[in-house]
Amino acid sequence: MKKIYLLLLLFLATGLVNASAPDDFKLVKVSNGIALYERWVMHNGNKVRELKLSFEVAGAGAADVVALLKDAGKGNSWNVKSSQYKITQTRDANVWLNYIRYSLPWPMEDQDCSLKYSYSKAGTFPGSGTIYFESIRHQVYPQFKNVTRLEGTAGKWVVDQLGHNQSRITYQILTNKSVSVPRWVSDPIVYDNILTTMARFKSLLQHS
Repeated sequence: MKKIYLLLLLFLATGLVNASAPDDFKLVKVSNGIALYERWVMHNGNKVRELKLSFEVAGAGAADVVALLKDAGKGNSWNVKSSQYKITQTRDANVWLNYIRYSLPWPMEDQDCSLKYSYSKAGTFPGSGTIYFESIRHQVYPQFKNVTRLEGTAGKWVVDQLGHNQSRITYQILTNKSVSVPRWVSDPIVYDNILTTMARFKSLLQHS
């Protein structure tokens, strides 16, 4: 069970880690206007899952996505199973650090992750841009006893400005952790948690 929770939280959290030529993404499910895709790639000798979610929103662009990701007060509202969500600013307004702690039921240890985000604005459309994230070790978020640190996660948020005040948001995430439980056990939990997380994020973004 502990390995199942580890797999789930790695997908929530949060530039993609380099992987060997993957197959195309395949549609898994559509829920609340959010499309979930997946593909399996070889990375560091392991076959791992890469997820992609895509949805459209009105009246929100890349700057709004960045603002919500940086909002420590709302972090726990959209991150499933999170108990702490912290933000640390850097000298560069387009780079920030993020800490998330996940509260798990006894006898499992709590888990956390330390991430670095970087925002790259698109040149053509003001509402477009890409926000990259990756695991990072930093003294501002030290490791704690009895808390398992999740590492090896990377991904991105891509915001494409469409016409008529619409934007398409695409979220991709890859972890170097291989699946260690049967897919018939892990898949429904992974899908439900990531779709719930993204639905909460979408709702907050639309009402920001």
